[in-house]
Amino acid sequence: MQSDKKEQLNAFWQHFLHGTDREEAFSGIYRLSIHGMLSYGQSLGYDRETCQDVIHDIFYHLYQNKSRLSHVRNINVYLLYSLRNSLINVGHKQSRLRHEPPQEMPFITTVTILDEIISHEDQEHLKERVRHLLEALTPRQREAVYLRYMHNMSYKEISQLLQMDQISARKLVYRAINSMRKKSADTNMPMIMFLLLGFSR
Repeated sequence: MQSDKKEQLNAFWQHFLHGTDREEAFSGIYRLSIHGMLSYGQSLGYDRETCQDVIHDIFYHLYQNKSRLSHVRNINVYLLYSLRNSLINVGHKQSRLRHEPPQEMPFITTVTILDEIISHEDQEHLKERVRHLLEALTPRQREAVYLRYMHNMSYKEISQLLQMDQISARKLVYRAINSMRKKSADTNMPMIMFLLLGFSR
């Protein structure tokens, strides 16, 4: 999430908690968050319908319990944290129903490229190469890199969401980027290409 969107989101949150036009502020929070939440949920391995149901529940409880949430300072982290935990609970429930042990969250990404910059033929070639770089990372590394570069999260925010200390969050991202940088050098793919690449569901 870009920094201006984050600022706007937190401004809407403060208006929702303390302002007069709470309906508009709530609508603004939903509008700015929904696409990122869907993308994140699907990257965690859940289908779109399940993610939508969970997200609607989160926003319902958010609206109903606003008086208890005045301690929340970063609404983006709160929403993604709520989504992640809710989906984990869904996964555990589904595993119990199927009598299977719960699986580690895979964190799946699909590479997308700026169409107006790169030709279609090159797009497919680059997508495949970047896909291999991402698949070489652990699910935890992919998730951390996704949060850092697709949601523009600080290391503090990543540490809060993934429930680890800041140093560990920083190391997680650094090792992932360092791994991709080394592998991109091995495949003669300059890291500058990552400035043209994004990955999301």
